[in-house]
Amino acid sequence: MVNLLDRFRKEVTGSEDRLQDFLPKITSAGDFQKIYDLNVIISSWNNILLTPRGTHLHDPDYGSDLHKMIFEPVDDQTIDNIKREIEERIEKYDDRASIDDILVRLISGGKGFEVDIYVDYEGNTGTLSLKFDDSTYSSVTGE
Repeated sequence: MVNLLDRFRKEVTGSEDRLQDFLPKITSAGDFQKIYDLNVIISSWNNILLTPRGTHLHDPDYGSDLHKMIFEPVDDQTIDNIKREIEERIEKYDDRASIDDILVRLISGGKGFEVDIYVDYEGNTGTLSLKFDDSTYSSVTGE
């Protein structure tokens, strides 16, 4: 019989040459959706940046403070602070890929910002797009 631990490592957690993970989405076959390589990293970065710091039970430093910047002034200093927060959080919690560029667009008609993070993993490129606005703040704080 095949060693169950080896089978688990190969089929569930991935192999040494390819990243694998699951999304909490059910496929038409009734299974969790499996993702690979660059999509694993983008999903991980999405979780890091959307999780407010202090809310993860076993690691209170996990996450980001991006939600706190929603009501900051619309200026270059705010854009620099947003970029710095993204770079520091990604560097600390998931440095398997590199950030090629970060574009921040402040929402002029309201409060908040949109971010496009350009990711490079082993020659493959992708984009993570996030939006932080007053509804994001309300869902985090309950206000």
